[in-house]
Amino acid sequence: MNEEIKNKLKMKIAISQIKDEEKKAMNKKEKLVFKNVGIAACVLMSLTGVVFAGNKVIEKVFKEPKKYESYNELIQDIKDSQPSEKITLEDEEKAISMEDAIIEANKFLNKFGYKSQEFVNKELKKNYWVSSEMIYFLTTNKNLNKGIHIAINAENGKCMAFSDNDLSLKKLSTDNLTKEEAENKANELYKMFNIKENEYKIKSIEEFPFYSNNELKHKEWNAMYYKDYDGALNQFERVEIRFAMVNGELILFDFYEGKENVEYKDNPIIISKEEAEKIALEQDKKLTDNDVDFVVTNLQIRQVNSWIYLLEQNGGKYPEFKQEQLEDGTIVTYPQYQTVQNRARKVWTVNIHYKKGEPDPNNEKKYNTKSIFVDVTTGEVIGGADESYWEEKD
Repeated sequence: MNEEIKNKLKMKIAISQIKDEEKKAMNKKEKLVFKNVGIAACVLMSLTGVVFAGNKVIEKVFKEPKKYESYNELIQDIKDSQPSEKITLEDEEKAISMEDAIIEANKFLNKFGYKSQEFVNKELKKNYWVSSEMIYFLTTNKNLNKGIHIAINAENGKCMAFSDNDLSLKKLSTDNLTKEEAENKANELYKMFNIKENEYKIKSIEEFPFYSNNELKHKEWNAMYYKDYDGALNQFERVEIRFAMVNGELILFDFYEGKENVEYKDNPIIISKEEAEKIALEQDKKLTDNDVDFVVTNLQIRQVNSWIYLLEQNGGKYPEFKQEQLEDGTIVTYPQYQTVQNRARKVWTVNIHYKKGEPDPNNEKKYNTKSIFVDVTTGEVIGGADESYWEEKD
């Protein structure tokens, strides 16, 4: 290749690189403009039904709550929001046979030292007991307070829940375990439930006394696992295990892997932790004149709710509840404004702790720790909670 051609080629490459750098610079400026507009839009709450997040336009998540004029109206909306329990022809076509479900149930029982069982109740159910999944619900006793209950996923044969009511009611002398020992035993059981490794993370493990008819039957451990979405734990998809050790033998009282009727789609993180804190503190200024002491911010999955919205509408005070007497004479108390939305989102939960000041006789909860949920994708404030008595660390 001669020098003239080489020089022309170098010039083309150089020009191309300059154009690329200019394009990158322009993109950076555009992104910065969009980002700044996005944060402002998130804080100001766009009235058009969309917010800017990064360089994307995303539909708003939060919907203003509905005002309810009667308790029955609220209850009807809650009922309407629940999924149907009716089994359709399409459901039946997707389901494994009852015979196969019974085989899978006994495989599970055999694994835990039970003999194969005869089931007297055998029903195909949907949105029942522990899960939104379609299940075969099997029991060994017609009295639902006795015997073994087991739920088998009707599509794949996996055991979703188990309970031995007779064992739970026995008076047992259980072994003493440290919390660390109990967690290790819970993890042993967890591995036996055909659950993907690391799909759930342990959230809590506690020992409780179990009473029946005011009589202490035994002590037992309860382990709770939440489904893990890149560090955010979803309490609406969880595994619970009740167990104990008796004379060195690990016994299982019950277990379930459940998914509540709360929709969650793993929304991406666009808003940073620092941006979320800024948004939350700006929102908090609308609710109180308290001096902030410090904030603790965690990545979590929380349900959309109207609590912060109602605080703002009520001048920062906890909203009053409506009281109503029903036709049968029952007196009920309920929030008149309510968001009936079975939806959860990944959020930055910003816990705001205040410096204690002079008591306010008109607002006794003035200095309670407040959590504000900032959506990690849109930057909207989608709810909150009074968490003055406890604070989630993870």
